[in-house]
Amino acid sequence: MEIYQAKNAIQAEKSIKAALAVLDLPIRGSYDPGEVCSILGLSEQTFYRLIRKYEVDEKGKLRRPDCLKTFLLGKHRRVSVLELVDFIRRNDEYLRNNLQTITEKGN
Repeated sequence: MEIYQAKNAIQAEKSIKAALAVLDLPIRGSYDPGEVCSILGLSEQTFYRLIRKYEVDEKGKLRRPDCLKTFLLGKHRRVSVLELVDFIRRNDEYLRNNLQTITEKGN
């Protein structure tokens, strides 16, 4: 399991770097909402839905994989590059771990 998680993290990082290259954006510590929407292929409405879903339990663990953690820099909302990589990683793992359940619900 740990080997898969390490490979998944590497793949998530490669996905973000590839998206940045296609969009001709430099690798930075964080990105604004418009850039995040471009990187992840989201609408602005979906972006704000994902940040509203961000919630951790009493142990600091995320309650859902489909959320984004943001922070304010001055008056501007930002998403760290590490959060983007983690978002891709945790959602890939969620899909992998729950694919059978998701497929069964679709039938």
